[in-house]
Amino acid sequence: MKKIVTEIKKLEVLLDKKIGILKDKVDYIISNKMSDKKEIEFTLDNILDLVYWYGENIRELYYSLLEYYKDIDLKSADDYEKLYLDIINEK
Repeated sequence: MKKIVTEIKKLEVLLDKKIGILKDKVDYIISNKMSDKKEIEFTLDNILDLVYWYGENIRELYYSLLEYYKDIDLKSADDYEKLYLDIINEK
């Protein structure tokens, strides 16, 4: 049991680092007014991967990029919003 707790703590540290990296990436995309859909969607997908672990706590990061993306591709951004809400509602 102690080994499982240790492994979970290691995972939490890695996930926290990943959130920091994603936050920096979101800030970079927005501040540099990037319009590369693939890069934005890749970042949104990476944030979505963390929704199962962090739930609503990752909402602000996700929506900051999502709101930015709406000016680039409204339909895709709406699809990403629906996907996020589906995941949250499943939890």
